[in-house]
Amino acid sequence: MLSSSKIHTKKMSFTYGFSIVIVSLFLLSSFSVDVYAQEVIVPSPLSLGSNHLGSMIKMETVSDDGSTWILVTSTEPVEREHMTINVRFTDKNGQELTDLNYDILVTQNGQVVLDETMVNQQIGIRDHLTNALPSNDNVNIKITLQGIGTNIPLTGPHGESLEINVVPEFGTIAMMILIVSIMSIVAISAKSKLSLKL
Repeated sequence: MLSSSKIHTKKMSFTYGFSIVIVSLFLLSSFSVDVYAQEVIVPSPLSLGSNHLGSMIKMETVSDDGSTWILVTSTEPVEREHMTINVRFTDKNGQELTDLNYDILVTQNGQVVLDETMVNQQIGIRDHLTNALPSNDNVNIKITLQGIGTNIPLTGPHGESLEINVVPEFGTIAMMILIVSIMSIVAISAKSKLSLKL
């Protein structure tokens, strides 16, 4: 029969293990982009290689005056794979904005993987394809609004840059946290078993 101190030790080790799991789950869920989630229809993925079958990351941001909403859908960053970035422009009511001009700059760890300027989007939605990515790390997408129309003066936001950080759903940091959590649980369990034998 177990003594009360051994039962207390067993309960404490279970509590520590459970606490580590809860904290790990909280940390894993806190990796997010400072934008709003939104369902977006991607008309025709351009991604090359195996990554085009992977999960899609969906993000949304809005211009300072609230007139232009940018919905971005991308494949996850995968080393040596091209990344598809679908950009959709709408007004606050969800109607596509036509004849919109913008620049798009995509970087990973300071390295430019896509740079297009004065893109004129006639139908409000467009796919972009990056160069092969150097790593699985986060990707930064910078979209600079250059106004609506082709006649001077242009209407709508002009020169405003909006940045979106694409974070892999289960990136390297998250994997490290999970591994440390599992190792901590194993260590606590082994220590509690050892103390029970003594």
